[in-house]
Amino acid sequence: MRIGFHLTPFWSPTDRAPTAIIDEAIEVVRAASTMGFAWVSIGHHWVSHPTVWPQPIPMLARLAPETGQMRLKTSMLLLPLLNPVDVAENVVTLDHITHGRLDLGVAIGYRERELEAAGLGRKDRVPKLEESLAVMKRLWGGEEVTHEGTYVRLSGVRLGIGPCQLPHPPLEMGAQSVGATRRAARLVDTVFFGPQVAWADIGRLVGVYREAREANGPGTAIASRSLIVGPSKEAAHAAARAYLERTFTMYRTWQMQERSMVPLQLGFDKSLDDWTINGTPADCRATLERAHALGLDGIGLTIYSLPRGPRARVEYLQMIAEELVRPAAALGR
Repeated sequence: MRIGFHLTPFWSPTDRAPTAIIDEAIEVVRAASTMGFAWVSIGHHWVSHPTVWPQPIPMLARLAPETGQMRLKTSMLLLPLLNPVDVAENVVTLDHITHGRLDLGVAIGYRERELEAAGLGRKDRVPKLEESLAVMKRLWGGEEVTHEGTYVRLSGVRLGIGPCQLPHPPLEMGAQSVGATRRAARLVDTVFFGPQVAWADIGRLVGVYREAREANGPGTAIASRSLIVGPSKEAAHAAARAYLERTFTMYRTWQMQERSMVPLQLGFDKSLDDWTINGTPADCRATLERAHALGLDGIGLTIYSLPRGPRARVEYLQMIAEELVRPAAALGR
């Protein structure tokens, strides 16, 4: 099982200048590049005050020379918000900057403010994502593209350069519902389940994904998971409260839960064992083994228990690499 880590917790706390926040993240990622993590990923949001969300394309470009053999992921780029020609051009450029280490994760998004800023409503999300992906794949294929669609109109255009990875960087799609899981199975080769989806629903959705992929090969299933490591379960749960309360507040304010989704874990009324990786290193290894048994091929860790300083963060990531990442790599052999 492959293990990567997500950058969102690296932007907290927010009491430093944005330049310092970004510089610290670069320093820590540089150190982590030799520890055995399979990838580093970054999310995507607009107009996010009071939270901090550096934009993914320039951030990954800056990280590219610091990351060794690690892959770099957008997790997730909110594709309906963006012009697909601009995305296609930026992805090609970033694919070459990373020397073919880019994975492009996309999702439909859910925040009304972001959709409004892009001139869209909720009903536009899925059709624009599907139309955008179709256009981008044609552009990446090197053909001259003419397209008269609902959201995109092109007349005989062609990209100046093609991607480094052929036919294009690996595509992933975020999912928190049965419908989104089936859509991922149809449109891309990797599904990426959201961090607030319970383990029981992960198991069910992996089954939905494998069934939907029967005609196209097995595909890959990855889940984003919150990680809280401590000397005991109780210590880990105590450490989680401050970090997760801010996360719960953010997602509730952003109205993340939708009727079509599985029930998301957005409060402390549910046990952390139901949806996170938590406890001692031995507890966490046991959870990873159960995740592998559910059919997952990888885990993206959101490490909410990061200490504050860069040096302490490097040491914490080193512990996670030794105690979790390397044992997980042996699963399934």
